[in-house]
Amino acid sequence: MEMKGNTLAIVLLVVGLVVGGGVGYFAAPTKTETTTTTVTVEKEPLDGKTIQIGYISSTTVGLETAPALVHDLMQTDYNAYASELGYDVEFQWLIDDATGQAAVHLEKVQGFKSMDINVFIGGGWSSMASAALSYCNDNDMLMWSSSSTSPLLAIADDNLYRMCPDDTIQAPAISRMIQSMGVKYIVCIYRGDAWADGIMNFFEPHFVTNGGVILDKIRYAGEATEFANYLQQAEDKLAPAVAQYGVDKCGVEVIAFSESAVMVSQAENFPTVYGVKWFGSDGTALTQQHVDDAPRQSEHLHIYSTLAAPAETVKFTTLYDKYYALVSQPFGYYSACSYDIGWILTKTMLEAQTEDALELIPLQWTSAYNQFGASGWNQLNAAGDRASSNYQIWGYGDIGAGVDHVVYGMYDAISDSVSWNVEYLGFVPTPR
Repeated sequence: MEMKGNTLAIVLLVVGLVVGGGVGYFAAPTKTETTTTTVTVEKEPLDGKTIQIGYISSTTVGLETAPALVHDLMQTDYNAYASELGYDVEFQWLIDDATGQAAVHLEKVQGFKSMDINVFIGGGWSSMASAALSYCNDNDMLMWSSSSTSPLLAIADDNLYRMCPDDTIQAPAISRMIQSMGVKYIVCIYRGDAWADGIMNFFEPHFVTNGGVILDKIRYAGEATEFANYLQQAEDKLAPAVAQYGVDKCGVEVIAFSESAVMVSQAENFPTVYGVKWFGSDGTALTQQHVDDAPRQSEHLHIYSTLAAPAETVKFTTLYDKYYALVSQPFGYYSACSYDIGWILTKTMLEAQTEDALELIPLQWTSAYNQFGASGWNQLNAAGDRASSNYQIWGYGDIGAGVDHVVYGMYDAISDSVSWNVEYLGFVPTPR
């Protein structure tokens, strides 16, 4: 009985404690604490901005098709991309014209600087890129070129990047092209500028080492518009060579830009020059003046010309179709290079949230390396130039729809060999 009494007392004690605790809890006054937190929402540095980027056409003729490329294709696609990512940014490309003059190109670059535009696509001719490079380096500007190829501009750690390979790659392709056509004796007619000099400096030793003979090197002023004297000099050198070795063994290598259309028109007055095979380079490939101003002479001479080859992808062919619908001209390798440059600039500006050239420059190489664009893999070498490329061989001919641009062959850089489209050529070349 004693044990039961103790147990009951303990139970009553515990129950009393629990009941008392509950009454105390509910009877206690309620205390409310309010905490104020300040949240800072950061605005992206480029939000709400219109980013202006420059584009300098090398010539007034190029200016005619530049709006289709720059505004209708490039600018439209880049702005759509930024919008899809949710950026409140507009890219605006400003187009200007260098009128074929390096000095004018520099003036246009300086004009962009005065507008606080420090990033641009320009330097389309190596002479233009060369004339503007020191200014860009000294004034913290970023210059991208889609078509400058002079080896003299293959400089590491400068403010020039080039989406095309330099002529240390093209020159051997030209040499192999001529060799594969069975031509051994040539006269070289070329512009007096850094671009043409660069090609010649690498072409000549390759051609001669592989058994070729350069009968004469005829260098003309870049501003020349009359070529009769130069053509007469070529006629005097080729006539005895043709008489001795045969017309199939002789040829002309012309390194020129659009002035080559005038040159071939005047060449008709020089029978030996007009009777041998003509070869060129990227400067004479896809030159619309040949089709417009000298179709008959251009079709007769063909002017087999090397041009870096784009990757044949859906991306390239889609752009080709859009561009052709706009201007009725082929979408070439250099146009594809401009399009790819624009993507690199767009992406690095959005990622870094800056349009400061000095902050963008360190990002260009990696961005290019990681991009497979309309022109193919955009890998650059240590000098900031396109690392490598095969070359299409373009020319002029009538394959059923009037005189137009024709792909006659291909140079493969890996095998160092040329394959020809015999159907378009109309004959089978005999390599020497």
